[in-house]
Amino acid sequence: MFKMLHVIGLVFLQINSFGISLLPEFSAVYNSRKKVVVIKWQHSTADIKTYIVQQSSGNKAWADIALQEIDPATGNRSFYFEDKNFEAKENHYRLKCMYADGKTAYSLNVVVMIASATNNWVIYPVPVTDLLTLEYRGSEPIQGVINVIIQQPAGRVFLKRRYSSQSKQIKITPDFLPKGIYDIRILVQDEVIWDQRFVK
Repeated sequence: MFKMLHVIGLVFLQINSFGISLLPEFSAVYNSRKKVVVIKWQHSTADIKTYIVQQSSGNKAWADIALQEIDPATGNRSFYFEDKNFEAKENHYRLKCMYADGKTAYSLNVVVMIASATNNWVIYPVPVTDLLTLEYRGSEPIQGVINVIIQQPAGRVFLKRRYSSQSKQIKITPDFLPKGIYDIRILVQDEVIWDQRFVK
């Protein structure tokens, strides 16, 4: 059963690789306090008539989890959805955008790593302003050097840094990042243990 969405939030736009219009890029971030994945995007093109939020636990079979139809009489609108039925560990999200002329396009995938209670990282604030903070709230010791990577969804890497396994809080001044959407990953012993998308 689809859930209708509520208006809120702010997210940026990206040129669609199909070249037919601007597709809304969106963010998906796990809120450990509320235990939901928060998904946001902004509608700003009259060509798109319907958005469908899709989720996949293995980046193979996609399921529709929410639907938002657009009223042509309304202007720019921002949307917010909370996914409470996520899978443990890795979750993929994307927007299916349906156009008035019958064409369909998909946004870039967002990967959200749901950490266990013993291996839990959070990022704040989102959107990021003058300081980005990563905080480890897990109960188990970190078994190796912490590698942090920040890159654009298209793949361009802006930051690679290494931190001690004792680092429970990592602060990064993101003044080197232009406004936009980025993926941030934490790797320990060459394994991605946490992956989130954020907006600056």
